[in-house]
Amino acid sequence: MRIHLVFVGKTAFADIGSGVDRYLHRLRHYSPVQTHYIKAEKITSAVGEQFVRERESERILKHTGRQGRLIVFDQRGRELDSLGLSKLLEKLIGSAVSDVWMIVGGPVGVSSQLLEAAHEVLSLSKMTFPHDLARLMVVEQLYRAFTIIKGEPYNK
Repeated sequence: MRIHLVFVGKTAFADIGSGVDRYLHRLRHYSPVQTHYIKAEKITSAVGEQFVRERESERILKHTGRQGRLIVFDQRGRELDSLGLSKLLEKLIGSAVSDVWMIVGGPVGVSSQLLEAAHEVLSLSKMTFPHDLARLMVVEQLYRAFTIIKGEPYNK
């Protein structure tokens, strides 16, 4: 199973980027992982947040091609603990899904169209996090989930 991480824009924080890279390196021991960056739309007073969400989400859907399983991280999604995420990954692996696309939107989130296209909508928390931090959290949780699946000590 290949994991495709789709992020809107580049991270503005070098420390977070280093953390993401650290967990991506670890994660690649368990599964092939590709990172895809979608061009971020500029947010201005002339361009509303809804337009930005829709434009970025259209780019995401065009890039993913709606192939494989589409998982979107959004505050309104279903909350899982780390064990729940590991069970979801095990289920996907067991059902021979070849590609899993995991989406972290930009600063204003994703469109309802993207949420409707998703096979799963997951939430990291009821709290709101900056999208840069959400990237790091998603990659770390994926790594943690694989260590749970393999029975390795990281999760302890």
